[in-house]
Amino acid sequence: MILRCGIIGAGQIAWRYDGGRWDGRRSLTHAACFDRHESTDLVAVFDPVLASRDAFAAGYAGPSTVLLPDSLQDFLALDLDLVAIASPTQHHGDHLRACLDAGVMRLWVEKPVTLDFSDFEDLRTRIKAMQTPPRICVNYFRRALPQVARLKAYVQNCADLTGVEIVYSRALAVNGVHLLDLLGYLFNVVTPPPLDWVRPDSSGANPDFGLTLAGVPVTVTGHDLPYHLIELRLTGRDGRMALTQGGAALTWDAAQPNPDYPGFFNIDASQPILPFETTQAAMYDGMFLMLDNLVDAQATAVSPLNSAYFAQGVLTRVADAGGLV
Repeated sequence: MILRCGIIGAGQIAWRYDGGRWDGRRSLTHAACFDRHESTDLVAVFDPVLASRDAFAAGYAGPSTVLLPDSLQDFLALDLDLVAIASPTQHHGDHLRACLDAGVMRLWVEKPVTLDFSDFEDLRTRIKAMQTPPRICVNYFRRALPQVARLKAYVQNCADLTGVEIVYSRALAVNGVHLLDLLGYLFNVVTPPPLDWVRPDSSGANPDFGLTLAGVPVTVTGHDLPYHLIELRLTGRDGRMALTQGGAALTWDAAQPNPDYPGFFNIDASQPILPFETTQAAMYDGMFLMLDNLVDAQATAVSPLNSAYFAQGVLTRVADAGGLV
């Protein structure tokens, strides 16, 4: 069965990053993933901005003949089996509700789900009450990576984890939220704890704050930088594991005896846990893996709507503490 697919929003993550075509190596957008998957066919894209629709019509490099309706009503009248919601985050709630009203049974939602926690709760309550709820995937694609699976195994099996450090740039609600989601995923926590602190002079898009998970202190540090910084480090008594380069590298720094000072230990040079070629390729495959999981109704959901509660809750707590403007 080929699923008829559509995209709401014609921006970067929808198709622009790679032209919307699977090139045999990278599928970085929703359109390219639809092109790549044997069970999906992109049939329509809706964006309320005419210039965005025109840009798609001129630049889309995929194989499909794609309709570009000028209204959401006309888009949803096309009997779509799967819709990717890639519009600006402030519109996600309205677009999700429209898809629910139209009976779309598979939804692929960009992160974060909403910017307003009450809006998220309203959606979650409505979907939970539905007799036949849709299968929903929130696009926290790092959950599907083998390097993150190794991170999670370390967290679950490490009895003496002493701290977690997160560093990010280019906005907590845009890039840092990936790492917030990973926190909940790694520790198997859905409801976030209260914040321990928010640095009072760090308000803005990149706030600093701290919290505690399973007795482990977590420090989150934002940076106002022109480049992407997405890194997570786990420190234990046996060494330190780090996810760096946006998630494309996983390394281990082992605690070892210090040969110069008997009885003392130091940290060895970083060693890759998985070959970089493997972890980089997985990054290129991340979105496709999320789509594949969404398409397979028999598979355990990797990133269902309910699991996004943790990241949404932390964003809300930081905002309520005056640390997110």
